Amino acid sequence: MERDLMTKSARIQEVIARTLADGLPHTVQEIKNFLEQEGVFDYTEGQFSGSVNTLLRNKTIKKVDRAVYIINKDSGGVSLMKTCFVVSPIGDAGSEIRNNADKLFRYIINPVCQSCGFDAIRVDQINDSDSITQTIIDKLLSAELVIADISGHNPNVFYEMGYRKCTNKPIIHLKKKGESIPFDVNTVRTFEYDLTDLDSVEEVKTRLQQTIGTFSFENADDSSDQAAEQGMQLLPGILPMLYQIQDSITELKEQISKKDTETIQAIMQTSLNNASKQESTDAIMMKMLLPELIKNPESFQNLMQIAEIANKSKK
Repeated sequence: MERDLMTKSARIQEVIARTLADGLPHTVQEIKNFLEQEGVFDYTEGQFSGSVNTLLRNKTIKKVDRAVYIINKDSGGVSLMKTCFVVSPIGDAGSEIRNNADKLFRYIINPVCQSCGFDAIRVDQINDSDSITQTIIDKLLSAELVIADISGHNPNVFYEMGYRKCTNKPIIHLKKKGESIPFDVNTVRTFEYDLTDLDSVEEVKTRLQQTIGTFSFENADDSSDQAAEQGMQLLPGILPMLYQIQDSITELKEQISKKDTETIQAIMQTSLNNASKQESTDAIMMKMLLPELIKNPESFQNLMQIAEIANKSKK
């Protein structure tokens, strides 16, 4: 019964992991022969390669030669759980922002993900030799699910949400009870949480579980490479948009020092009008990011680093 409920990709991953569990290197053809012995026939090449890529990303297996794979003995065991990447304001250790992020993860997000077969991970919990910004980009592109907390209207969170949106893969929005939703995203379903109210915690957990259950992850592995390519194709439009925001912020700083309110309003309106003439994705991101970056200009450099690293990855 449990196997009947498995998606095709999950079934393929299970068989691949068991094939390589002997600790010996196996060719793709040997793996496919074992799939046939296990009664797994009607799969596409996309499903097979997607399943292999998922196991490689999860570090369950590793590639030792062209079309040759082996179990990764350093992985601490075989894990076929999907990944949920958590996007949220993190803040410094001991800060109110960090405490909220930790409690949200511990009492709501992680229990829900575990019950739904997901391994929840936040960027500060990842031990990786890559830069943080590169790790964020990789997870936004590869994770089967993203949960984003928009509490505090953090510009980095909005940028990462926009980047994820470009992949057309599932994302869920959360916010702290009592906080407003920016008009740019107020049409997107957002779940409220109140960490001081146990009934509220249980209610949002139930609603998250129900929502995750409505998503289809059957073809998530097959489309991950295509989604990554789509995300990369949008970067040429995103970087100029960020440079435009940077110019606007520089000009705003000059006018703020002169306390010229009318000029400030004119600059903001011009920037938003320019955004509306661009493609819909750029326009949405411009309208979402500009007001928040004006409130918190120091966050801009972080966004520029993420975008520039992603652009280099594309090249």
